[in-house]
Amino acid sequence: MTAKIEMIFLCAFMMLMACDSIIETTEDVRSTALSKDPKVLLENSKEKQRIGAYDEAIEILNMAVKIDPKFVPAYNQMGLILFEADKKDESVEAFKNAIAIDPENLNSRLGLGKTYSMITRNDLAVEQYLKAADLKKNDPEILFKIALEYWYHQNLEKSKEYYNKVLEIDSSHIQTHLNLISVYESLEEWKKAIREIEVARQLGKEKNDSSVVSIAERKKKFILGRMNLTEEEYQRKSQPPFD
Repeated sequence: MTAKIEMIFLCAFMMLMACDSIIETTEDVRSTALSKDPKVLLENSKEKQRIGAYDEAIEILNMAVKIDPKFVPAYNQMGLILFEADKKDESVEAFKNAIAIDPENLNSRLGLGKTYSMITRNDLAVEQYLKAADLKKNDPEILFKIALEYWYHQNLEKSKEYYNKVLEIDSSHIQTHLNLISVYESLEEWKKAIREIEVARQLGKEKNDSSVVSIAERKKKFILGRMNLTEEEYQRKSQPPFD
């Protein structure tokens, strides 16, 4: 008899806990729906995004811009969520909405540039990254993005120009040195390609990055083949003044 009574109390307790959970969830939804603060709604949308509830996140952001039609962070967040949800065209429109309100918003420019890049509109991506570079001067990562988009667009001279701008600011930017190898290969500027191979390999050793050293070595073999050099000839050319 005692066991039956314990079982009844246990079932009742579990039902109460379930009811509390339902009430708590309902209150969370209600508090989101009734919030008049766009910043609160923005944070709620980020939580929805985190769990992959993209449609709900967008609904919350639509509530935010209904309250404040000029709340740029909400449009930027829409752009990020739509990008993540693989709705790139809609992402473009969200970032454009943000830029229409604030043309000097760095995050809007970077977000739109990234989205254009993903839909292979590299010319438009460059345009946005150049504007971002005007907003944040001498930022090596933005300059790197510009150089990369020019490479995708096969504007090799511009790609070379912007990669070198990166190195003027950060001479140890390994990925820039690696990418420049390919640019110089395409331009058949062999001496410069060899120089970048050696710089990248040295930086890789200094940073204990075996993948960088491996890439540089593979590039070296490729250069040897294209220039018909022996190892000895390569070593001579890979030493300053790179004859």
